[in-house]
Amino acid sequence: MEMTLEKQGSTIAATLLITGCCIGAGMIGLPIMSAAAGFIPSTLAMILCYFFATSTGLLILEITLWFDQKVNLLSMANFALGKTGKVITWSLFLFLFYCLFVAYIDGSGQIITNMLSNAMQHPISREVGILCSVSFVGVIVYGGTRFVSSVSRIFLFGLSCSYITLLSLGFSHVKQDKLLYMNFEAAISTIPILLVCFGYQNLIPTLTYYVRKNIKALRTAIYVGNLIPFVIYLLWNFVILGMLPETNSIEFTQMSSQNNMVTELLEKASESDSVIFFAKIFSFLAIITPFIANTMAFVDFLKDGLKISKKYQYEFFIYGLVLIPPTVLTIFYPHLFLKALGFAGGFADVILFGVLPVSIVWIGRYIKNIKGPYTVAGGKSFLITILFLSIGFLLI
Repeated sequence: MEMTLEKQGSTIAATLLITGCCIGAGMIGLPIMSAAAGFIPSTLAMILCYFFATSTGLLILEITLWFDQKVNLLSMANFALGKTGKVITWSLFLFLFYCLFVAYIDGSGQIITNMLSNAMQHPISREVGILCSVSFVGVIVYGGTRFVSSVSRIFLFGLSCSYITLLSLGFSHVKQDKLLYMNFEAAISTIPILLVCFGYQNLIPTLTYYVRKNIKALRTAIYVGNLIPFVIYLLWNFVILGMLPETNSIEFTQMSSQNNMVTELLEKASESDSVIFFAKIFSFLAIITPFIANTMAFVDFLKDGLKISKKYQYEFFIYGLVLIPPTVLTIFYPHLFLKALGFAGGFADVILFGVLPVSIVWIGRYIKNIKGPYTVAGGKSFLITILFLSIGFLLI
């Protein structure tokens, strides 16, 4: 009985970790892209991205189980593709992190600027909002892992409460005729952001050892851990798209062309102050929570990649490498929120978590003849399907 409870607990915890990794800034940009496609076409794109994310997660699980020691994507790439593969993977991780950070900084900067302007009843420059956001996150992360964990729990609780409240308030404002609009061609443009929304694959090696290589628990965590965000995004899209202005309206065209977030459109479209208030709270927490977590992860990634000990005397230099380049880019090039998410999902994410796992599994299975404890079903046909999907996403 004790063993069963332990396995169940590990499965639930692993599932929630995957879910928590998926929920983030992509949600705030998703309705802007989905609105151009319509609810039904964007839902079909969401199903495709769920399949892709689940499949690639399972492939990374298969690779992880080949090794007795702890591994990550860098060591996996080195194993199958040599030092060149490791360098390319390292570079792609840097690109992915910086794209996400540009999106975090631009998005949180917009929200903080808006909040400060309303509070002071005086317009505040976006540069002030951006610097406040980066300073806020930097101080929290510099406080250490325990402090980050405590703050993140509070923010996750606030995120859950604001999401539930926003949906509860929003359902009564949904106009069903707006959900009938369909543009299947425009649905293609939602895919890069959806790939960010389902981005969790780098967590698989850590979870493998967390649940002591319990394959059944890991497969359940991957399937369900992705399915929960799918339902969350589906309801989010349903409510928001049912309230947004028509896609051919002046407000929508202007806002989407400026790469702004859904909160800006809701201010124009919704007559409910409560909906706007909770949308802003949810948007801020949905950006700042993964911003904090990824800042800590990026600092550790650079320390590991540069072979630097944790008690490094120039630790401020590492924090500078993490936060200064995307901050400067965001200040000089405004409205990069959606573009940065698109580059992260449509380029770095696809190569790192699509092309790379397929290549490693193919080399491991069919060239090095490795037989691990778990093999993803479908053989070569499945791998070719994922590879072609990845190429298609890259072409987008």
